[in-house]
Amino acid sequence: MPELGGDLVMVSHDDGRCTIEFSKTPLSLVSAQTTHTNWLIQFPAGRMSFAGRRQPPVRFAWLYLHTALAGEPLPKPLHFERKPDGNWRLENASSGETLEGFLAP
Repeated sequence: MPELGGDLVMVSHDDGRCTIEFSKTPLSLVSAQTTHTNWLIQFPAGRMSFAGRRQPPVRFAWLYLHTALAGEPLPKPLHFERKPDGNWRLENASSGETLEGFLAP
C-alpha cells in the first residue's frame, strides 16, 4: 500500500474510552472507538466496519494507538517506538502495517 498522510484527532477519557479519527480532507479514512470492553473500527470510504468485545484484534493497529501512546504494553506482533524528534511509529511486525506520526498539543 502507498504511504498516505492526513490529520489525526484522538480523544480519550480517564475511564478508558478513546475515539480516533484519521482523515484526508475531505474524507474520513478511519474511525476507531475503544472502551475497556468493546471496540469498533470503521473505514467510511470502503463502507466497512468491524466491532467486537474484549481485546481488539491486532490486525487493526489503529485500535492500539492510544494504548501505545500511553506507554502501556502491546500484544505481539505490535511494536511501538518514540523517536528522538518527537515522532512515533506503531508497527505490526506480521503484516508490515505501520502508523507513523507526531502529536501537536
